[in-house]
Parts: sequence; structure tokens; C-alpha cells
Amino acid sequence: MKTIVIQHREAAALMPMAGLAVDTPVPVHAASVDRRPCILHFTYSTGGGGAESMLVNLVENTDTTRFRTVVVAVNARPWPEAAHRLHRAGARLYDLEGTAFLKRETLFKLRAAIHAERPDIMQTWMHHADFVGGWAARIAGVKKVLWGIHCREIHRNPEDSALKTAFFRLALRLSSKFIPTHVISCSAAAIEDHVKMGYPRRKMRWIPNGIDAERFVPSASARAATRAELDLPEDAPVIGYAGRFHEMKDLATFFRAAAELQHRVPEAHFVFCGGSDVELGAEEREALALIPNRSQVRFVAFRADPWRLYPALDIFSLSSRTEACPMTIMEAMACGVPCITTDVGDCDAMLDAVGATVPARDHAALAAAWDKVLQIDDATRAELARISRQRVLERFTVATAARQYEETWSQMLGVRA
Repeated sequence: MKTIVIQHREAAALMPMAGLAVDTPVPVHAASVDRRPCILHFTYSTGGGGAESMLVNLVENTDTTRFRTVVVAVNARPWPEAAHRLHRAGARLYDLEGTAFLKRETLFKLRAAIHAERPDIMQTWMHHADFVGGWAARIAGVKKVLWGIHCREIHRNPEDSALKTAFFRLALRLSSKFIPTHVISCSAAAIEDHVKMGYPRRKMRWIPNGIDAERFVPSASARAATRAELDLPEDAPVIGYAGRFHEMKDLATFFRAAAELQHRVPEAHFVFCGGSDVELGAEEREALALIPNRSQVRFVAFRADPWRLYPALDIFSLSSRTEACPMTIMEAMACGVPCITTDVGDCDAMLDAVGATVPARDHAALAAAWDKVLQIDDATRAELARISRQRVLERFTVATAARQYEETWSQMLGVRA
């Protein structure tokens, strides 16, 4: 591919974000050289949550003969494995090295990336990226903007006031009328929530998340190895969680349920993947202290190989107050692990009788559901594992989701899918 040295002041400022020196020749992806339509994905991060996982999965499964992919992240540095996966998939990654969407330097670099890549479609991931990226794209002259909904509620940071959150909701509602061409939601429930909020129903599209079901598989060897790695007894019942340590995940309810279960099943162990206990808030720490056998609780950082974690579990569980279409549920189901979640978002429809849902904030119901699953005999457990995996293969593969995204892009561009 032909390369040149980009002399433009804004484009040159971006080169360190791609791991290149300012004077390094950079492949030119302009339309005059590469005639594939460019899809530019804008996100805060490339890891740490379901939306970010779905973004990386989608890029890996996008047809590179038809589309050119660029990913612009406000802060991608904490997730080097995601960066490697994106590069291996042929995507160009810009790390803006920012700390917030509305920082002046972040906005300057975002504008530079848009001008450098000249995308045909700007696809944004989650509310803040929708608003900032959507406006930046329109101002830069990008005619096709695709918003992405991956949660039912607007994430409110602890430092945000109620007034600030209300103003942002209003800004999103008004912007949704004319900024996005379409709005894709991974959750049917989230569509209804956002229509009530004021989003135009005619713009809404539903594309469920999807996972790589060839990577997430039942594995006796992974089970044994991960249990040994985490110092978990081979025969102990283990219940696990994977995800962010955010107030919406309501880990306090999970900890209270764990305390109640250990009174009934003293040998029960718990694994929390996504951070350490020092990241917990006061309510979560208070609930954690209720667990009788604290030595049987493990906190581990986010893993680059989550498909090795799930097989080590006897139950995967979420205690969230709100969800959309959780990737972790799909991943656990594909690994044949029984799932117990709160009845929020699309969780009940995803499980569809092969798992169980309980009311949000009800730790007693959650503990009772765990206890019931732990009493299932091996034959029944094996059959549930088979059905769970089959459901993922039928409904929640990333290949299926990628084709749906590509159909949407093609329709927006007026080309044949």
C-alpha cells in the first residue's frame, strides 16, 4: 500500500496515538486509494464492559473486503489486548489518551481523526459517545451517523449532580431527532425505554449482541486449570461474577446473597472478576463483611481470556439493577454454565427457561436460586448446559450480529448488502 508522510497539523498530532512517531510514513486510507466505505467507531474505551467487548467482536467479524474499519477511543491504553485484536482484524486504532469526552484536547483530536479518515459512517457506542461523537461527525460533514444503545439507563457518575444528568437526558432527547440516521439497540427493552425518553421510534433498530461461540466452549481442562490458578478446591461449589464494579451492578445484593448461601452451604466459594475489593464503595464493603468465610471469596482483575474463567464456575450470576443485553450471560451460556440473574433488561428472554431470574435487590431470592441450582443432579446439569449452548449458537453469535450491522451500513449507504 502506498504510504506518505502526513503533513497536516491535526493529522500529525494523531500519529502517537497509533503507536507511530510523528514523522513515520502512514498508510493513506483516503477514498482515492481505498474505495471501501469507512466505518469509524467512536467509544470511550476498548475494554471493561459489554459494549466494548461487542465493539471488538464486531470489528473482528466485519467483512474487510467490503468495509474499512477505524476505531477512535478516548482512552484505550488500559486494554492492550483489545488493541492487538483490533490491529489483527485490520482496523486502525486512534487512542486519544483522554480522561473525559468534553476535554478540549480530546475534542481536538477527535476532530482530527474524523478529518484524517473521512468516514462514510460514524458509529458511536453508548450515550456519551453518541452525543459527543454524533455532534462532532455532523460538524465535520459526516452525513451518516449511527448511535448505539447498550444500557437501559444513562450512566451517572458519582460526581454528577441530578441536574447535570437531567440536562444530559434532555440534550440526548433533542439530539436524537436530527443527529443520528439510525439508533441501534442491543436490547428490545432498552428500545422501549428510549422511546419513552423521547427518541424517535422510526429510527430504532434492534441488533442483539453476539459472541465468538468457538472461543467460549465447555472445557474440563480450563475448569481444572483455572481452579488451580485461583486456588479453588476441585469439588467446591463456585459462583462467579464478571463485569465492572459499578453501582448499577448492585454487588451489595450479591454479597448479601453470598452471606446467606454460605450459612446453608458453608463450602461455597465466590469469584468476582473485574477488579479488587479496594474499588468497592461503602455499601458494598459493608455487605462483603457479612460473608462468614471471607477466605472463600476471590477478587481477580479483568482477564484477557474470560473463556477460561467461566468453565471453572458452577453458576454465573448477575445482581444488576439494570441491564440491556449482557454479553457475560451469553459467554457463560456458551460455556455451559447455569445462569441466575436479576429480571432486568433482556435477561429473562435470553435465558428463556434454561436459567432463572429473580427480582432486583432481593438477596434472599438470589441465594435461594443459587441453592436450588447447586442441588441439580449431574445428568440434568449436562442437559441444561447443552441447551444453553445451543441457544447461543442459534441466537447470539457475533457472526449473525455482524451481518446485521453490515446490512444496516449497506442500507445507509444505498448499496447492495
